[in-house]
Amino acid sequence: MRYYYGEQNVLRALDEAEFWKHQEAEHTTVIQLVTPDLEHAYVSKLDRFGNEFNQKYAEVIRYIESATRSKNMIDRRLKMQMVELVRQCVEQSKEFVVLLEDMLQNSAAVRASNPSQTVINHIIRESNYFIGIDTLILNY
Repeated sequence: MRYYYGEQNVLRALDEAEFWKHQEAEHTTVIQLVTPDLEHAYVSKLDRFGNEFNQKYAEVIRYIESATRSKNMIDRRLKMQMVELVRQCVEQSKEFVVLLEDMLQNSAAVRASNPSQTVINHIIRESNYFIGIDTLILNY
């Protein structure tokens, strides 16, 4: 992790979001690679999530750059915007986990593939880690 945030937990939360949004975007591709016969509806949903993760990642980067340029002198309005962005990132990850759990239960392609199930369960654990750590940081 980077250490530009000092005592400002919102910056640490952004740092986590930067890493995990990039990871989750990659995870949407990995799932499709390990499950080549995945149903079209799930492929579409994963593609949508991949795009949305990349959009959130870009937003997070813009806020990190703003913090860096301001030498971490963040006014209250900007801090609240950052907190809201992190909350959106957490909610997005929760929705992703719901999709992944649905795939484990309802996708014939996933149910027929032990490697797909293993990968998806691993990704669920990672997304839940992000949800937990950023929720903890914001509530600290």
